Formats: sequence, structure tokens, C-alpha cells
Amino acid sequence: MSKAALCWRALWVCAFPALLAGCASQMPQAEVHSVAWYAARIPPPVIPTVSAPTVSVQPAPVPQEVHIVVDTRDRQLRIYKGESLLETFPVAIGFNGAAPRRTRGDDITPVGHYRIGYVRFGTRYGPFMLLTYPNREDARWGLREGIINQRQYDAIITALDRGETPPQNTPLGGYIGIHGMGPQFSDDPDSKVFPGRWTAGCVALSNWDARQLATLVRVGTPVEIVGQVPGYRGSTPAERRPAGLQSVADTPEKHLDDLLASLQHGAAPAPQAARP
Repeated sequence: MSKAALCWRALWVCAFPALLAGCASQMPQAEVHSVAWYAARIPPPVIPTVSAPTVSVQPAPVPQEVHIVVDTRDRQLRIYKGESLLETFPVAIGFNGAAPRRTRGDDITPVGHYRIGYVRFGTRYGPFMLLTYPNREDARWGLREGIINQRQYDAIITALDRGETPPQNTPLGGYIGIHGMGPQFSDDPDSKVFPGRWTAGCVALSNWDARQLATLVRVGTPVEIVGQVPGYRGSTPAERRPAGLQSVADTPEKHLDDLLASLQHGAAPAPQAARP
């Protein structure tokens, strides 16, 4: 190694401690504290927020209302609760079929939407479930056609607005209901309604079926009557009735009794099945 190189190495070895001392003098001096001082500055542990347990609130079930559909074409009364079919009963309907419009004494079962107006037990036909006939559509039609006057129309609408049974004594007729056959017929569960079209506009069931139905309905139960069935043609309504029904008033307290009396004395033909 040359003499000059040896000189530079000697200078560096001597100068290095001085450089280190200079660097150290520029670095900040760390403060020393007590253990308590450091402990006070430890951040608290992070505790996750626990929310209250979620309770699933189920909406209150909507009461499933019993409702009735009477199909006059196949002469079946079907009882539903909600969408579920509970029971089906055969029925008889008006002697002159079924139609959306009727008047007093025409022996037609009205087609439309009604409700049970009242239920009476112990009548001549067992339970008698009156329908809220005439409804608003019946009344509007009757007023438009001049069958009822404005006062009668207003009385019908006022009763319906109040949730009451409309007047039953207007020219539109009344006392249309669902009922049994009466004590002259069997009360056996296997008995069936006398078939066909023979009522003065009511819907008739067997005595047993009428009692079963009466336990399921209440005032306000919806009743829908569907299926227009043409009546007999070629004569007036009075002439189309069996002989025992010639003078039948449009009330539930008479038409079946008169028919039965006629049948017992041979004065009237048996109730007829529906004709096309």
C-alpha cells in the first residue's frame, strides 16, 4: 500500500468517532416515563356493539270469512271459508229459473250478491236464512224500469247503507231466503232436497243440510247467487205455476205449504227438474 493511502486511512479512523458524535447530537432524546404513565395511555379494548335480538312480528291473521256461492245451473250450494271449500249441498231453486232481475210473484231466484239478513229457527221450513234482496243493482233497475218509485228506492238504499235488511214489500218482491223442506220431510243426514225447480224464488235444502248451514252463517255472511237459468216460456208467471201455487204470496211462510197441500190432494204435478 502506498504511503498516501496509509495517510488517508489514518485520517478516516480518527475522524469517524467525531462524525458519530455529531449525528448523535442531532437525534432527539427519548423521554422516559413511569409504568403508570404508559398504562394510562393504553387505548381501551374495542367491544363490538350488540344489538337487541330481532323479534319477527307476524301480522295478525285476517279472519277468513265464511261465504256462500249458489250455482243455479247445477243447483249446488257451496260453503267456503277463505279459499277453502267446506261443504257442498244440493238445492232447489225458483220454479221459473234464475235471473239478475225479478219482481214480486215471478217465482224466479235472483242472481246477484247478497248477505244474510237474519237467521230464524223453528219456522215451517226449519232454519230460514233471509237474503238482503233487493240489493242496490236490483233497486236501480226497478227505479229505471218504473217498477218501484223514488220513495221505495230511497228506502231500500237507506236500509242497505245502514247495514239493515231492505224493505221486503216493494213490487220487486222479497222474503228470498235459504231454508229447509219442513217437518213433512225427513231429518235424516242422508236425505236430500226434493230436486228441481219448485220454489217461489228461495233456495231450498234438505232439513239436515239447512241446519248444518245455519250453524256456519251469521248476519252479514256474503251469499253470491250465480248462473242465469231461463224460466218457462209461453205463458204468464201465474199460469206457469203448478195449480197449488196459483195464489201464492211472495213470502217464505206459504209457498212450500201450498205446494205440499197440492201434492197431497193430487191437484198439482210434482216439482219439475230444470229444463234447458
